Amino acid sequence: MSMMLRIRFSLCNKMPKPDIDLNQKFKLEPIPKDEYGQFYSGDCYVCLNTKYVGGWDIHFWHGEKATTDEMGTAAIKAVEIDQAKGDLPTQYRELQYHESPLFLSYFPEGIRYLEGGYESGYHHVEDSLKDFQPRLYHCKGKRNVRVVQVECKKESLNLGDVFILDLGRKIYVWMPPDSGRLEKIKGMVCAKNIAEVERHGEAEVHVLDADWDQDERFWSYFGGVRAAKTIKSATDDDLDYWKNVSKEVSLHRVSDEDGELKITKVGQGEVKQTELDTKDAFILDAANGGIFVWIGKGCTTNERNNALQMGEMFLKQKNLPPWTQVTRVLEGTEPQSFMQWFGQWDEGKKKKTFEPHLFQVSDESGKVSVEEISKFTQESLDGDDVMLIDALNRIYVWVGAGATRKEKEGAHETAKKYLKQDSLPRHKNATIETIFQGKETPTFKKFFPCWDDKLFQSVDTRSVNNMRKLLFT
Repeated sequence: MSMMLRIRFSLCNKMPKPDIDLNQKFKLEPIPKDEYGQFYSGDCYVCLNTKYVGGWDIHFWHGEKATTDEMGTAAIKAVEIDQAKGDLPTQYRELQYHESPLFLSYFPEGIRYLEGGYESGYHHVEDSLKDFQPRLYHCKGKRNVRVVQVECKKESLNLGDVFILDLGRKIYVWMPPDSGRLEKIKGMVCAKNIAEVERHGEAEVHVLDADWDQDERFWSYFGGVRAAKTIKSATDDDLDYWKNVSKEVSLHRVSDEDGELKITKVGQGEVKQTELDTKDAFILDAANGGIFVWIGKGCTTNERNNALQMGEMFLKQKNLPPWTQVTRVLEGTEPQSFMQWFGQWDEGKKKKTFEPHLFQVSDESGKVSVEEISKFTQESLDGDDVMLIDALNRIYVWVGAGATRKEKEGAHETAKKYLKQDSLPRHKNATIETIFQGKETPTFKKFFPCWDDKLFQSVDTRSVNNMRKLLFT
């Protein structure tokens, strides 16, 4: 079962179901299911994820070209939903290009950014195909692929990424030689979704792989086939989506009396639960884990409602990147992603348990960069790469059969760098275990919801060619 089917969204209905809402003209309007995963850069969205009965996550997403009024309205609507749910949900602020792994996990086929706003688009097949203007999409990212609309010109192309040329009734998936296997598969899935869902089967998909530099129709939009020889090489800007780990965690007491944020540091390094006071609000700066605004039960309604705004003010005062993840958590409903940063956490009779994290790791620049895969399954393991499972006091380095010799030989050293740069409170003697594809131990397999040894037996099962056959035949 895909994660989209497992995730349950609900706004006001008794039966949980997927429900995403667009903040349009300062009111919330439901978005058709076939448009889930599409985000206009000029709009704001509110998304409510029902985790279980009585448990919710609220995400509100800001497009890079959204107005200040739209952003403010999105925050207001999030507060209204929050109050309707008994002030219990955890709130997340999501910014275009910098969404959290949790948010991205709701859209297993990836997300796609569209220029303009919802009102500027066409929402009926015939209307959308009439006088259709070519669109070029850039598939970016290694694991959590984002599909970004770019200028339809040859300078937008490069030999390391997958691009989609949308001509309305014809859609081309351009897969140059240096593009990755996962990006190719995501590109094909996205193109199929456009053709079958948005165009209701009125579009035909053409995949350009071995013939990436030969198709005359495709190249006619970029100056002719000869232009293929002028396309620039791959760049490393995928790393812009990855997080470089290395910074000490800190805890701050905050108040916004008279509209001015007052910050007092109360802890750094190994922060403690006892440093939190139920009468106050606190901000946990978890380095590349984002910042958390913790609201005590004795806080005012104003502090509760303006928690994310306090987080944004904190970012400005500390000169942190504006796209830093901001999450509001309430006393008594703290998610594991918050509790993990404290050395000890007492939940009464319930003991804190560490939820393992799966990362794709890169050590190309000499500094470890990680990209988290949320809600992971066995299929999240990519045989062409080195992956890492962080189980707190033990790090498992999974080496794919298709990883390069350099990656295989350097896997253990990469894990050591990860431990050295990471900020989680763990045992000083945390250990590293290397696991090779096909030789997974029973302990390693338990980290996954289910495990099928046959999945890795056939190399062709998840190859680009096999996925192409499954998608288009």
